[in-house]
Amino acid sequence: MKRFRFRLQSLLHLRELRESQAANVLAQKLEHERRLAKELAQAQARSETARANLFQAEGKSFAPQDHAAALADFDRTLALESAAEKALVSFAKVVALARQAWAEAGRDVKVVNNLRGKAEERHIQEAARVEQAEMDEAASRIVGASYSPLS
Repeated sequence: MKRFRFRLQSLLHLRELRESQAANVLAQKLEHERRLAKELAQAQARSETARANLFQAEGKSFAPQDHAAALADFDRTLALESAAEKALVSFAKVVALARQAWAEAGRDVKVVNNLRGKAEERHIQEAARVEQAEMDEAASRIVGASYSPLS
């Protein structure tokens, strides 16, 4: 049987490479998103600590500068938390785009793989047809030779 050769093999290889690169980019983006989420959780924990310190300071007799420092610390931690939350929300859009690019690359690979499968199937059918024709021809020669008219 003749060996199967796919004309678009180089295209398939390029699309598989593109999909692999898109998967790596997505993995990097997801890792960065995870770090941003961790930073947000840490900022939230710091703001909760600052909030607790502020509430502890309210009922006690502290110097005004201590109370002002606690308020400033609370405001600063809230600003950091807000910035971390905004960074995470905006980066979610970047992750969505990376995920979309990876999915598109996967669809492109699937399209070429489907073409490859159909071409391979046609090749197998054609090879089977040629082989069957050769066997029929050989059988007819054998049958024709064995039934030659007697002289």
